[in-house]
Amino acid sequence: MRVVGIDGCKGGWICVALEGGRAEHWVSPHIADAIQREPVADLVLVDIPIGLLEGGPERRAPDVAARRALRGQRASSVFSAPIRPVLYAPDYPAANRLSRDTTGRGLSKQTWAIVPKIREVDETLRLRPEWRQRVREVHPELCFWAFAGSQAMEHNKKTDEGFKERLDLLVERFPGAEDLLGRIVLWEGKRVARDDAVDALAAALTGVDPGAMRSLPETPARDAFGLRMEMVYAARKTFSKVTVGD
Repeated sequence: MRVVGIDGCKGGWICVALEGGRAEHWVSPHIADAIQREPVADLVLVDIPIGLLEGGPERRAPDVAARRALRGQRASSVFSAPIRPVLYAPDYPAANRLSRDTTGRGLSKQTWAIVPKIREVDETLRLRPEWRQRVREVHPELCFWAFAGSQAMEHNKKTDEGFKERLDLLVERFPGAEDLLGRIVLWEGKRVARDDAVDALAAALTGVDPGAMRSLPETPARDAFGLRMEMVYAARKTFSKVTVGD
Protein backbone atom coordinates (compact mmCIF):
# COMPACT_ATOMS: atom_id res chain seq x y z
CA MET A 1 0.00 0.00 0.00
CA ARG A 2 1.56 3.28 -1.11
CA VAL A 3 0.10 6.51 0.30
CA VAL A 4 1.15 10.02 -0.62
CA GLY A 5 0.32 13.05 1.52
CA ILE A 6 0.53 16.40 -0.26
CA ASP A 7 0.53 20.00 0.91
CA GLY A 8 1.07 23.21 -1.01
CA CYS A 9 4.39 24.97 -0.55
CA LYS A 10 6.49 27.75 -2.07
CA GLY A 11 8.06 25.29 -4.53
CA GLY A 12 4.73 23.83 -5.62
CA TRP A 13 3.65 20.74 -3.68
CA ILE A 14 5.54 18.92 -0.92
CA CYS A 15 4.85 15.19 -1.13
CA VAL A 16 5.50 12.51 1.49
CA ALA A 17 5.09 8.88 0.44
CA LEU A 18 4.83 5.96 2.86
CA GLU A 19 5.08 2.42 1.57
CA GLY A 20 6.16 -0.81 3.22
CA GLY A 21 9.60 -0.19 4.64
CA ARG A 22 10.23 3.19 3.03
CA ALA A 23 9.45 6.87 3.52
CA GLU A 24 10.09 9.19 0.60
CA HIS A 25 9.67 12.90 -0.01
CA TRP A 26 9.94 15.25 -2.97
CA VAL A 27 8.64 18.57 -4.28
CA SER A 28 6.52 18.58 -7.44
CA PRO A 29 5.89 21.79 -9.37
CA HIS A 30 2.49 20.51 -10.52
CA ILE A 31 -0.12 18.36 -8.79
CA ALA A 32 -0.50 16.07 -11.81
CA ASP A 33 3.22 15.22 -11.61
CA ALA A 34 2.79 14.19 -7.99
CA ILE A 35 -0.29 12.04 -8.66
CA GLN A 36 1.19 10.12 -11.58
CA ARG A 37 4.75 9.81 -10.27
CA GLU A 38 6.06 6.26 -10.45
CA PRO A 39 5.42 4.10 -8.57
CA VAL A 40 1.83 5.29 -8.66
CA ALA A 41 0.24 5.69 -5.23
CA ASP A 42 -2.82 3.71 -4.18
CA LEU A 43 -4.09 6.74 -2.27
CA VAL A 44 -3.27 10.45 -2.52
CA LEU A 45 -4.43 12.78 0.25
CA VAL A 46 -4.20 16.49 -0.55
CA ASP A 47 -4.62 19.52 1.68
CA ILE A 48 -6.74 21.53 -0.76
CA PRO A 49 -10.50 21.84 -1.35
CA ILE A 50 -11.81 19.21 -3.76
CA GLY A 51 -15.38 19.55 -4.97
CA LEU A 52 -16.74 23.09 -5.26
CA LEU A 53 -20.11 24.77 -5.30
CA GLU A 54 -21.11 26.92 -8.26
CA GLY A 55 -22.87 29.63 -6.28
CA GLY A 56 -25.69 30.37 -3.86
CA PRO A 57 -25.73 31.03 -0.10
CA GLU A 58 -25.02 27.41 0.90
CA ARG A 59 -21.61 26.66 2.38
CA ARG A 60 -19.63 23.56 1.49
CA ALA A 61 -20.60 20.81 3.95
CA PRO A 62 -17.06 19.60 4.85
CA ASP A 63 -15.95 23.14 5.73
CA VAL A 64 -18.91 23.53 8.09
CA ALA A 65 -18.42 20.08 9.63
CA ALA A 66 -14.67 20.56 10.15
CA ARG A 67 -15.13 23.93 11.86
CA ARG A 68 -17.77 22.39 14.11
CA ALA A 69 -15.43 19.53 15.06
CA LEU A 70 -12.41 21.78 15.72
CA ARG A 71 -14.26 24.54 17.56
CA GLY A 72 -12.26 27.34 19.22
CA GLN A 73 -9.20 28.91 17.59
CA ARG A 74 -8.35 26.01 15.28
CA ALA A 75 -11.76 26.30 13.60
CA SER A 76 -10.53 29.50 11.94
CA SER A 77 -7.88 27.47 10.10
CA VAL A 78 -10.63 26.02 7.90
CA PHE A 79 -11.19 28.59 5.16
CA SER A 80 -14.48 28.54 3.30
CA ALA A 81 -13.75 27.08 -0.13
CA PRO A 82 -14.50 29.52 -2.96
CA ILE A 83 -17.23 28.89 -5.47
CA ARG A 84 -15.86 27.61 -8.78
CA PRO A 85 -16.42 30.81 -10.81
CA VAL A 86 -14.08 32.68 -8.42
CA LEU A 87 -11.18 30.51 -9.63
CA TYR A 88 -11.17 32.45 -12.88
CA ALA A 89 -11.44 36.00 -11.53
CA PRO A 90 -8.59 38.25 -12.76
CA ASP A 91 -7.70 39.71 -9.36
CA TYR A 92 -8.74 39.81 -5.71
CA PRO A 93 -11.20 42.77 -5.93
CA ALA A 94 -13.01 41.05 -8.81
CA ALA A 95 -13.04 37.71 -6.98
CA ASN A 96 -14.31 39.30 -3.79
CA ARG A 97 -17.06 41.12 -5.66
CA LEU A 98 -18.08 37.99 -7.57
CA SER A 99 -18.24 35.96 -4.37
CA ARG A 100 -20.28 38.62 -2.59
CA ASP A 101 -22.70 39.04 -5.50
CA THR A 102 -23.14 35.28 -5.96
CA THR A 103 -23.13 33.94 -2.41
CA GLY A 104 -23.76 36.96 -0.20
CA ARG A 105 -20.31 36.53 1.35
CA GLY A 106 -16.96 38.08 0.51
CA LEU A 107 -13.77 36.14 -0.15
CA SER A 108 -10.93 36.22 2.36
CA LYS A 109 -7.47 37.20 1.17
CA GLN A 110 -6.13 33.95 2.66
CA THR A 111 -8.45 31.96 0.41
CA TRP A 112 -7.57 34.10 -2.62
CA ALA A 113 -3.88 33.33 -2.00
CA ILE A 114 -4.47 29.61 -2.58
CA VAL A 115 -6.91 29.99 -5.48
CA PRO A 116 -4.22 29.05 -8.05
CA LYS A 117 -3.64 25.74 -6.27
CA ILE A 118 -7.38 25.09 -5.88
CA ARG A 119 -7.82 25.76 -9.61
CA GLU A 120 -4.92 23.44 -10.46
CA VAL A 121 -6.37 20.53 -8.49
CA ASP A 122 -9.92 21.18 -9.68
CA GLU A 123 -8.93 21.26 -13.35
CA THR A 124 -6.70 18.20 -12.96
CA LEU A 125 -9.44 16.05 -11.44
CA ARG A 126 -12.06 17.28 -13.89
CA LEU A 127 -9.78 16.26 -16.77
CA ARG A 128 -8.73 12.95 -15.20
CA PRO A 129 -11.85 11.30 -13.75
CA GLU A 130 -9.96 8.02 -13.32
CA TRP A 131 -7.94 9.68 -10.54
CA ARG A 132 -10.92 10.74 -8.46
CA GLN A 133 -11.28 7.54 -6.42
CA ARG A 134 -7.74 7.70 -5.04
CA VAL A 135 -7.25 11.48 -4.72
CA ARG A 136 -9.08 12.79 -1.66
CA GLU A 137 -9.13 15.94 0.44
CA VAL A 138 -7.73 16.32 3.93
CA HIS A 139 -7.32 19.25 6.29
CA PRO A 140 -4.24 18.94 8.54
CA GLU A 141 -5.94 20.34 11.64
CA LEU A 142 -8.70 17.76 11.24
CA CYS A 143 -6.03 15.05 10.85
CA PHE A 144 -4.37 16.12 14.11
CA TRP A 145 -7.77 16.43 15.81
CA ALA A 146 -8.38 12.78 14.93
CA PHE A 147 -4.86 11.67 15.97
CA ALA A 148 -5.47 13.29 19.37
CA GLY A 149 -8.78 11.53 19.95
CA SER A 150 -11.14 14.27 18.73
CA GLN A 151 -9.15 17.00 20.43
CA ALA A 152 -8.12 20.16 18.57
CA MET A 153 -4.55 21.41 18.86
CA GLU A 154 -3.94 24.06 21.52
CA HIS A 155 -1.27 26.10 19.73
CA ASN A 156 -0.89 27.64 16.27
CA LYS A 157 1.12 25.35 13.99
CA LYS A 158 3.65 28.06 13.12
CA THR A 159 4.83 28.44 16.73
CA ASP A 160 7.45 26.24 18.39
CA GLU A 161 4.81 25.04 20.84
CA GLY A 162 2.49 24.16 17.98
CA PHE A 163 5.22 22.30 16.12
CA LYS A 164 6.08 20.26 19.22
CA GLU A 165 2.42 19.50 19.90
CA ARG A 166 1.94 18.13 16.39
CA LEU A 167 5.32 16.40 16.23
CA ASP A 168 4.50 14.39 19.35
CA LEU A 169 1.37 13.04 17.65
CA LEU A 170 3.26 12.21 14.46
CA VAL A 171 6.02 10.39 16.36
CA GLU A 172 3.39 8.43 18.27
CA ARG A 173 2.12 7.06 14.96
CA PHE A 174 5.45 7.04 13.10
CA PRO A 175 8.68 6.87 15.17
CA GLY A 176 10.76 8.19 12.26
CA ALA A 177 8.74 11.38 11.93
CA GLU A 178 11.26 13.77 13.47
CA ASP A 179 14.14 12.53 11.34
CA LEU A 180 12.04 12.66 8.18
CA LEU A 181 10.87 16.21 8.85
CA GLY A 182 14.42 17.27 9.65
CA ARG A 183 15.63 15.97 6.29
CA ILE A 184 12.85 17.71 4.40
CA VAL A 185 13.60 21.06 6.01
CA LEU A 186 17.36 20.57 5.55
CA TRP A 187 17.11 19.66 1.87
CA GLU A 188 14.08 21.69 0.81
CA GLY A 189 14.11 24.60 3.27
CA LYS A 190 13.98 27.28 0.57
CA ARG A 191 10.93 25.68 -1.04
CA VAL A 192 9.17 24.03 1.92
CA ALA A 193 8.24 25.59 5.27
CA ARG A 194 8.42 23.42 8.39
CA ASP A 195 4.65 23.42 8.85
CA ASP A 196 4.11 22.39 5.20
CA ALA A 197 6.26 19.29 5.79
CA VAL A 198 4.36 18.52 8.99
CA ASP A 199 1.02 18.81 7.19
CA ALA A 200 2.11 16.57 4.31
CA LEU A 201 3.26 13.84 6.71
CA ALA A 202 0.01 14.11 8.67
CA ALA A 203 -1.90 13.64 5.42
CA ALA A 204 0.11 10.55 4.51
CA LEU A 205 -0.33 8.99 7.96
CA THR A 206 -4.08 9.54 7.70
CA GLY A 207 -4.24 7.07 4.82
CA VAL A 208 -1.89 4.26 5.85
CA ASP A 209 -4.82 2.18 7.10
CA PRO A 210 -7.66 2.73 4.59
CA GLY A 211 -10.06 0.83 6.83
CA ALA A 212 -9.60 3.49 9.50
CA MET A 213 -10.49 6.39 7.23
CA ARG A 214 -13.70 8.29 7.86
CA SER A 215 -15.09 11.37 6.15
CA LEU A 216 -16.84 14.60 7.05
CA PRO A 217 -19.64 14.58 6.22
CA GLU A 218 -20.15 10.84 6.57
CA THR A 219 -22.03 10.68 3.27
CA PRO A 220 -20.48 13.37 1.08
CA ALA A 221 -22.36 15.13 -1.68
CA ARG A 222 -20.83 15.57 -5.12
CA ASP A 223 -20.42 18.80 -7.01
CA ALA A 224 -21.59 19.57 -10.56
CA PHE A 225 -18.64 17.62 -12.00
CA GLY A 226 -19.01 14.60 -9.73
CA LEU A 227 -16.19 15.48 -7.31
CA ARG A 228 -16.79 14.46 -3.70
CA MET A 229 -17.07 17.32 -1.20
CA GLU A 230 -15.51 15.80 1.91
CA MET A 231 -12.52 15.81 4.26
CA VAL A 232 -11.11 12.47 5.36
CA TYR A 233 -9.45 11.62 8.67
CA ALA A 234 -8.24 8.51 10.53
CA ALA A 235 -10.43 7.06 13.26
CA ARG A 236 -8.57 7.02 16.58
CA LYS A 237 -10.09 3.72 17.67
CA THR A 238 -8.13 1.90 14.96
CA PHE A 239 -4.82 3.54 15.93
CA SER A 240 -1.73 1.54 15.09
CA LYS A 241 1.91 2.61 14.96
CA VAL A 242 3.40 2.84 11.47
CA THR A 243 6.74 1.08 11.22
CA VAL A 244 8.06 2.76 8.12
CA GLY A 245 11.79 3.31 7.90
CA ASP A 246 13.93 5.06 5.32
